[in-house]
Formats: sequence, C-alpha cells, structure tokens
Amino acid sequence: MTSVLKMVRTNKVISLTKNLIKIQSQNPPGNEKEISEYLVERLKEIGLKVKMYDYKPKRPNVIGMFFTGKKGPTLMFNGHTDTVPIGEEAFWTIGPLGGKVKDGMIYGRGASDMKGALAAMIVATETVLNYSPEINGNLVLSFVADEEVTGFGTKDLLDRGYRADCAVVGEPTELKVQTAHKGVAYIKIVTTGKAAHGSLPHEGINAINKAVRVCSALEKMEYELNNRKHALLGSPTINIGTIKGGTKTNVVPDYCEITVDRRLLPGEKSDMVKKEFENVISQLREKDNNFKAEVDVINFAEPSETSPNEKIVKIARQSVKNVIGKDPGVTPFPATCDMRFLVNQAHVPTVILGPGSLHQAHTIDEYVEVKQVLDATKIYALIMLKVLGKWLFKLDGC
Repeated sequence: MTSVLKMVRTNKVISLTKNLIKIQSQNPPGNEKEISEYLVERLKEIGLKVKMYDYKPKRPNVIGMFFTGKKGPTLMFNGHTDTVPIGEEAFWTIGPLGGKVKDGMIYGRGASDMKGALAAMIVATETVLNYSPEINGNLVLSFVADEEVTGFGTKDLLDRGYRADCAVVGEPTELKVQTAHKGVAYIKIVTTGKAAHGSLPHEGINAINKAVRVCSALEKMEYELNNRKHALLGSPTINIGTIKGGTKTNVVPDYCEITVDRRLLPGEKSDMVKKEFENVISQLREKDNNFKAEVDVINFAEPSETSPNEKIVKIARQSVKNVIGKDPGVTPFPATCDMRFLVNQAHVPTVILGPGSLHQAHTIDEYVEVKQVLDATKIYALIMLKVLGKWLFKLDGC
C-alpha cells in the first residue's frame, strides 16, 4: 500500500494546481467553460471516459468515469470549478491568477477553494490506474459549476441520474475528515408603517421603529437557540445582516427591511424556521395594533450529516492516518457545501475532505500549502484503493 504513495508525481500535482488557478472561473458572473474544457482534456489523458454538458449556458458540468466491468461499489469524488470573485486586484500582493509558488504555498484565487483539490483528485486517479488497474466497481470524478452561488451544478448532476455508493467532496478541511455541516436560511422581514412629515411624527407610523423591535426580539431568540445542541455542530446561530429603511431624514419611514442569516442543524427544515420567525412577529403584533410585518425565506440550503459509522468515514480516517501519521477524528464543516445534495437528495454517504483551509478561502492572497495538496493526492489514492481494491480490503460497498 505504501508503494502507491511513492508513485505520486509531485511536480505534476503542483503544475496542475497552478494551471487551474491561471484559468479564470469567477462566479459571479459565472463562466466555467474554459476550465471545464481544460479538465476534459486532462481526464481523457489519464484514461477516463468523459462527458461534459451545460447545466446552464457556458456553465458546464464535467464527469470523468472509469468503469472496471467488475462488480463493486461506485466511488465519486466531487469538486467545483468556480471560485468567488477576485475582488480588487490592487489589494493582492501576489497575482490572483498567477499560480505562483512561494515559501511552500501556491497562491491565487481558488488555490484553497478548491483547485488544489481538483488537481489532487486527477493525479490520485492517474496514480491508482497506473499502480493497479485491477480494481473493482466504478470511479467517478464530478467537477461541477456554480457551487459558490447556488450549488445547483451538483443538484443537476444528480437530477440526471448520476449516483454513487459513497462520495468525497474536496472542500478545504485542512485534511480533516468532516461529516456534517449546518444549513442556512436567509430570512427577509419587512415592516410597514405610515409616511408623514418629519415634524409631525405622531401622524405617521415609523416602520424603522417597528423593525428595531423585531431586532430586539431576535436577540432573545438567539438565547433560546443556544439550548439546542448537535454533537459536532453545536448550536444554531442567528445574525441580522442588513437593515434598510426610510427615504429621507424629514420623512417618517413607511418601510423597513431586515435580512437575517439563520444557520440550521440537521433536522431543521425551511418551514420550521419560517414558522419560528412568524411566531416572533405574531407576538409583537399582539402587543401593538399598528405593527405590520411579513416574513419570507429568500434563500435556503439544508444541513446534512453522514454517520461516523459509515465505511467511507472509516476508510477516509484510516487513509488520512496512513499519510499524515495521525487520525484527527471526525470534525464539522463550518460552511455549507454540495454534500447536502449528495446526502439529502441522493442518499449517498459522503465525507468532506480536502487540502487548504476555510480561513484562506475567499480571501485576498488566497493560498494552499504545497504539502497539503500532495498529501491530499496520496489520501485520495488510498481511499480509491481501499474502496475499490477488493484484493486489499474485503468490502461489499461503502
């Protein structure tokens, strides 16, 4: 098993990561066509059957497949090709599309989130196929568009019938095996009042004042949420992110809008969360006949989790230990990601595992450690062999 690790070509992993960073794939605006076409060629080079299709115009999904023709599980590696925008390029001290290597780091937009992982998946696949083509089952690399805005690239992939027995999502986890993430609901609350001249406020109804009462009530809600606990994810959270109201200083505002970020634990649903906010509004309305407000869920991403007893979790943890010398255990992923579609929609046991750190993702001078990308390549290769290599491990699936 250790011999396969010696076959990982360091220069190839670094070069591929750099080349992917050099291809601009910012979202928004969202145009993953160039990087997808590049990935198609790389996947064909290593012997995979490749399909590319537009999930939206100029927003391709790429699927690389290796079918052994032998009975066994299907293992999927999932990654996204888009990045967040570069932002103000003048703020970067190292070119955001240069893929420069400096002091053991590879710099550029998407280095950590998640072009290093894409390179690791490809080189790991090539290494395994060169090391032992005698594997069972099927291997799928799915590289999707639009993760950074909607995540619907992966959803569309699953809608078209692509499935696996287990999966690895390559988000940046610092090579820790992560099995759960919170969901998120963006809530918009609009309070309405009555406009009047600023010198005659008693003739109007101030919508901003009403919104302030909502904010105070939500602060109390936060204390209640702290009583809910998840073993890995902790408590749900709430954050008032924006407030907009009024048209002019000398006008009593008849409209105010706040938006709220509500993070969800596994088991919490959109309608449940909306009902919580509606109950807050109802209580305020009971105390004030002039209180008018409406609640809407404007964005929702469900939470997800995989049982730590799933075979893919155990295999991933063992593979990490084989490469870095220790098992960091099972940890939570702080953000949301495409794992939610694999787990909730397709019922695929999934782990999140990749090089890089969320502390670096989306930042100026984003980088990923060269060593982490190399170690991720080795970890991915071991996962492939342990899942698909029946001659190494007796597995009847993941």
